[in-house]
Amino acid sequence: MRSAHRDGPVPLRRPLRPLGAILRDHKAIAQRDLDAALRRQRRTGMRLGEVATANGWSAPEAVAAALAEQRGLDYADGHTRRPGRSLAHKLPLSDALAHRALPWQDDDGGLIYATPDPDRAQPLLTKGQSGLVVISEPAFQRGLAEAYRDPIAERALTRTPDRFSARSLTIARHTLVLAALACVIGAFLMPQVFLLAVGFIVVLTAGSTTATRLAALIVSRPDRPIAKKPTDTLVLADHLPPPMISLLIPLFREAAVLPRLIAGLEALDYPRDRLEVKLLVETDDVETTEALARIALPRWAQVLTVPPGGPRTKPRALNVALDFCQGDIVGILDAEDRPDPAQLGVVAAHLRRTGPEVAAVQCQLAYFNARENWITRCFQIEYAIWFDVLLRGWQRLGLPIPLGGTSVYFRRSALIDLGGWDAFNVTEDADLGIRIARAGLHCDVVGSTTDEEANCKFAPWIRQRSRWLKGYLMTWLCHMRRPRLLWRDLGPAGFLGFQVLLLGGVISYLAMPLFWIALIMGQISGVGLFDAMPTWALAGMAGVFGLGQIVMLTAAALALWRRRALGLIWCVPTLTVYWTMGALAAWKAVVELAVAPYFWDKTRHGVTTMAPAARQKR
Repeated sequence: MRSAHRDGPVPLRRPLRPLGAILRDHKAIAQRDLDAALRRQRRTGMRLGEVATANGWSAPEAVAAALAEQRGLDYADGHTRRPGRSLAHKLPLSDALAHRALPWQDDDGGLIYATPDPDRAQPLLTKGQSGLVVISEPAFQRGLAEAYRDPIAERALTRTPDRFSARSLTIARHTLVLAALACVIGAFLMPQVFLLAVGFIVVLTAGSTTATRLAALIVSRPDRPIAKKPTDTLVLADHLPPPMISLLIPLFREAAVLPRLIAGLEALDYPRDRLEVKLLVETDDVETTEALARIALPRWAQVLTVPPGGPRTKPRALNVALDFCQGDIVGILDAEDRPDPAQLGVVAAHLRRTGPEVAAVQCQLAYFNARENWITRCFQIEYAIWFDVLLRGWQRLGLPIPLGGTSVYFRRSALIDLGGWDAFNVTEDADLGIRIARAGLHCDVVGSTTDEEANCKFAPWIRQRSRWLKGYLMTWLCHMRRPRLLWRDLGPAGFLGFQVLLLGGVISYLAMPLFWIALIMGQISGVGLFDAMPTWALAGMAGVFGLGQIVMLTAAALALWRRRALGLIWCVPTLTVYWTMGALAAWKAVVELAVAPYFWDKTRHGVTTMAPAARQKR
């Protein structure tokens, strides 16, 4: 077998024959496409095979066969034969990933490795005991997923260090839930005392939250105009290729939005040979799997099946995919997202322009169905406040930023060093933002926008918001297990900002129904709930709540002005009603934290009757 060079690779006595010539002789690439691939190779220094396959000029199998012929190795067809798990124990997963090789065959006591990259696999060869065969890149990815299914699944659960993970929060969760139950009992048994105590806590929290938001509002002006075209931002030397970007897109029962998703990806204005897309599908999601099988995916997009196991969460799927990424930058999109075509260029340019202390870039989000009904209009205003005012302000104030779950891009090296995503946290984005800050790194917010679908119905809105609030509570509990260490990592301002960002809104939501319970019980008992409070305290409470509303409504108006969406300005006063819906979501979150902490209440997409506007490359 030519592949099994038991005495090491055959010494080369003459220069390697050009891969392009082999592909042309095999009629695996047209001369016009070969010329284009060679021109791009000369400009960027990229491999010819990568350029040819990513642009659809040659099939991955044809490139692998040509590479095998060039190197004097055998080509292994990954479709007719796949490596099983029986040999996986002979090569640790870490080595398989580092050398991009799989144990393929145990041949007379010697191990044959299959690889799409013989140069990377070279260190695995030991004299007289091993050899190589060449397989295509898709075959390698499939083989890796099958041969190392169990280690990959285990690695996805344990990437995040235990001290940062929600997997060990049992005692803390139960303590928080008991405290919430005690508040409910106190509201019934001692409404006056309870109202005074809760009022003090809420005023303190609301005052801190309002002060933080006011500071963010004041300093939130963008530092520079938002660039609209990649040519304005991604200025690269001819010899320096753009960074490789891996886009991860978790899917679960998303068949309805797949055509729209693929259209959005096709519209991205980024070199195809510097882009890979991983579509992550659960093993039992037959609907999505069958729908993907009916779609002709571009060469740079692959389906990756997530190994079975729990908890079934988005971060667990992302951790699985991280082992298959080759990009320097790892980005996250949701199934219904329509990113601005220039987005990848803007992100790549920003990360190239900044230093390694910038671990992530958060793009702005908007809703394409914002005008569907009152809920979606308020949701759009809320997102505008978050991305155009608060996040920008917190970034400039140096506070930790709870990342969004989509259109966020990481330096892959930083993401791996941080421990990836916490598979047990249902707001993995917020948690990762805090871990970035604790590591002395930070996230920048850039002007590129992604359109997504807003929940347009009451019940789905409650479920989605409940998951977010439950995750905020989990994140707070995780990082507050050692408050002194958190103080040291974040500093005084960061520590206080952490409390406000993760607890401020949650406490206000939780207190709202308790206030009404206490008020009703006071009316029944005839006890004046506010009799014991001095006038200055009542005035202070009214002032804090009033100022808080003024700050948020001002932020809403400013955000709409910045987005040139003043047509929604009439909805701004109704936000006070909209925010009361969060009380139901908050108490649902507390109950779930007790009985189903890792349950991912999936947001259903494709419900809206409004279609996203077509976005053209610019």
